[in-house]
Amino acid sequence: MNSFRILPKRFLCLLCILGLLPLYASAESRNAALDQKVHDIFKRFSTVGGMVAAAKDGKIVYEYCYGYADKSRKLMATPDCYYRLASVSKLVTACSVMRLVETGRLDLDANLGEIIGGDEPYFAANPSFPKTGITPRMLMSHTSTIWDSNFATKMDLRNALKQKTSYYKNERPGTAYHYSNYAAGICGIILEAVTGLHLSEAASTLLFDRMGIDAAYSPDLLEHPDITTSTFARAYSEEINLERDYYISYGGCWMKGEDLCRIGMMLCDYGIIDGTRILEDSSVREMLSSQEGKGGITVDSPYGLNVHRLKNLVPDRIIYGHQGRIDDTLCNLYFDPQSRFVFAMVTSSCVPGDTAYGVRPPAYTLMKLLWSEFVGPWQH
Repeated sequence: MNSFRILPKRFLCLLCILGLLPLYASAESRNAALDQKVHDIFKRFSTVGGMVAAAKDGKIVYEYCYGYADKSRKLMATPDCYYRLASVSKLVTACSVMRLVETGRLDLDANLGEIIGGDEPYFAANPSFPKTGITPRMLMSHTSTIWDSNFATKMDLRNALKQKTSYYKNERPGTAYHYSNYAAGICGIILEAVTGLHLSEAASTLLFDRMGIDAAYSPDLLEHPDITTSTFARAYSEEINLERDYYISYGGCWMKGEDLCRIGMMLCDYGIIDGTRILEDSSVREMLSSQEGKGGITVDSPYGLNVHRLKNLVPDRIIYGHQGRIDDTLCNLYFDPQSRFVFAMVTSSCVPGDTAYGVRPPAYTLMKLLWSEFVGPWQH
């Protein structure tokens, strides 16, 4: 008779459990070793506080919080803390814009002045090229030739768009790439003009609520505004201002690091997350693609539709996403549909440094580590 047949069932179960212990222990030690490496990288770049998350094959596989979300209040960085996304806000805004496109409420190649002009529509154009209209496609691919320059004065948009020298590059829209914060920020006004809702409410209706994300373009509108970084002043107004709100959406979105990672997961899987379709496949592919040859654009911008297309970060593929920096605050979201890997990082403060392969050193170093851990050897 086989001796295992006479062993009590409880004893067999105990043997099975004990047999698994070494596996659990080794997994725990691997996580501890990775945590230490991540901790050391954050420390190397004098990070006050932040969070990094990675996803693979549609699941978040790693998260780590470091330091203080707000050192002045002794608020530790936790998964529940909200961070300002800086320029990564542009990518988030673009997701809401594409929801309008796919439902037929917005034409990417319509003239901007006709979209946001309200009861007094106008033809928006670079005054040096008055017959070439400016469109949402140009805004999001950074080919509108709108130059940041004096936009920081928050001039009424209609008047700003009519300025001949200070607000434009002397090039025909669609023929040259110039990164422009305020051109991308106008996408927020487009959301308000088309929906009739304040930017945060529009984004919640079109995107955030559908994904179960608590995010807003003002920290005061978050569910728990007391656990945000307070690095930036709050200037929220409930009134829609189609002439001034362009400065909100270029860098003013607030979100948790894990939810930012989920935005990347949704885009990485061409509009689907947790089995739910958020954006149409065609919408995401349009966001990720070069806009050359579309809507009067004749230049291959490094941006699709508010999505940075990094061709030199990883050999033989394009990595998609966006980077944001305001002073010492750094935020990054990158994803690779080929390996289904997503990297997200948010910080309250760090030393950003100069870009390497289009990415600033803290994010580059962390992404290299996590890519090596969950995808394979890093080539650079």
